[in-house]
Amino acid sequence: VNTLFNALLNNKEFQQLDFSSLHLSAGGGMPVQQAVAERWVKLTGQYLLEGYGLTECSPLVSVNPHDIDYHSGSIGLPVPSTEAKLVDDDDNDVAPGQPGELCIKGPQVMLGYWQRPDATDEIIKDGWLHTGDIAVMDEEGFLRIVDRKKDMILVSGFNVYPNEIEDVVMQHSGVLEVAAIGVPSGSSGEAVKIFV
Repeated sequence: VNTLFNALLNNKEFQQLDFSSLHLSAGGGMPVQQAVAERWVKLTGQYLLEGYGLTECSPLVSVNPHDIDYHSGSIGLPVPSTEAKLVDDDDNDVAPGQPGELCIKGPQVMLGYWQRPDATDEIIKDGWLHTGDIAVMDEEGFLRIVDRKKDMILVSGFNVYPNEIEDVVMQHSGVLEVAAIGVPSGSSGEAVKIFV
């Protein structure tokens, strides 16, 4: 989790540790911001290996190759026997490089919510679990989470994703943590509000 990596990087005792025996750093839970990833590799000598999973697809959906030598912001490729696709609001597949809702099919996908068939029908359609996460898939099949679908901010008709704003703000050396949210705005529908 980005927050944990950031907290460790700002801990004086952690900064003094010997990382010579560290061979792998892995994380998930939320995207790791570029600024945090760069500080992590500078301190530990190890790149962060990011993966992705969710309760309904436990334990893992995708992961980056173990020999990664840079931070791309990607959550990697689907694990074996797992399919991933991105769809628009009408459930049409989107082209590589375009954002869409991440949908998963595989042996780790739940059968449904216990005694909640209506909730199950909302999230599983034609065997595909709709994650609620907006992602982009490149030509090689690597996935990158853009943001949660429900967190998207609509500003004057444009989709604005808080994660992207937060990643830019975190580039400033004086920022320890940041959160971006949408707030009502008469002129644009919503406006972005940042908490630093």
